[in-house]
Amino acid sequence: MPRTRLHTLPHLHNHGKSQCIPQINDTLVHHSASLHSTCRKVAPFAERNTRMATVTANFGTKSHYKQALQSHILHALIHGTDFHALCDPLIDDLWNKPYFILSLLMEEMAKPKNERLEWIFWVDGDSFIVDQCRPLSSFLPPEPSLPFASHLPQAQGESEPRKPEHEPNVIVSNDPSGFNDGVFFLRVNQWAVDLFTDILAFRHFKPEVELVFSEQSAMDHVLQHPKFKDHVQLVPQHWFNAYPLDGPKEYELRSDKEAKEMEEFKLRRGDFLVHFAGHNDKEGAMPDWAEYLAVNPTPWGDGRVQRDVSGEVDKWWKNIGY
Repeated sequence: MPRTRLHTLPHLHNHGKSQCIPQINDTLVHHSASLHSTCRKVAPFAERNTRMATVTANFGTKSHYKQALQSHILHALIHGTDFHALCDPLIDDLWNKPYFILSLLMEEMAKPKNERLEWIFWVDGDSFIVDQCRPLSSFLPPEPSLPFASHLPQAQGESEPRKPEHEPNVIVSNDPSGFNDGVFFLRVNQWAVDLFTDILAFRHFKPEVELVFSEQSAMDHVLQHPKFKDHVQLVPQHWFNAYPLDGPKEYELRSDKEAKEMEEFKLRRGDFLVHFAGHNDKEGAMPDWAEYLAVNPTPWGDGRVQRDVSGEVDKWWKNIGY
């Protein structure tokens, strides 16, 4: 059977002079413990002991971004995932994202390998966790050493399951406009340090290249370089970067038939995360979702899940050689 994890509190880290992560009180701790217990009863997921951290940025005082941050903090508390938030700008504009990620990578790489993080999960500040029961590790490629990876293919005479020639170091998606780095997984290793060093340097060494979407465009360009491209997995957007079609009331009442007629990247019950990238009224839309999700932290338990990507994720990794 897959390993399960007891409910333990993670480390929450503010970065900068401000403290954007609110004080964690007993009420929130008890709430996260209760949800952890509920998830183990009603949701079909098993935890892996992967060392992971959710990483984000949260500047200013806008309440809808604070509500989104709280959504990710709750998920970290439920699953025992470390959490890092950049609370004050370090450099200009959107370039804070790669700068902050690189600084964390450098800190982790200075640690012994068995102590450092294995994966970073970056989330933009305009997103909410919609299914608090799903662990981040459920999107990662299987670890051959784990009992539930016994299905992994082995050639005759091999003592260990095979892995693909190029293991993924970035797991990310496109959206209808192209590459989107609002939500992605990053393996912590020297490759990642080199990647984010090149992303930060790109605008200085390639000033003639128009970066329509700032650091996102730079990351897109750099990932296409031969030294990086073989370790990138572009996965379906709906896995962990779904966009809202409308509001939470419509989401709650939508029939299965209506859900099947929607575009694939639009949010359905059972999806992990909703991202408001490009939304024309975030300040109006996000508080409604915060209110709804505070009462409905997971769709599991009532038999109304419309999409569970677990089988799709498993098949994806099998198809690339795991």
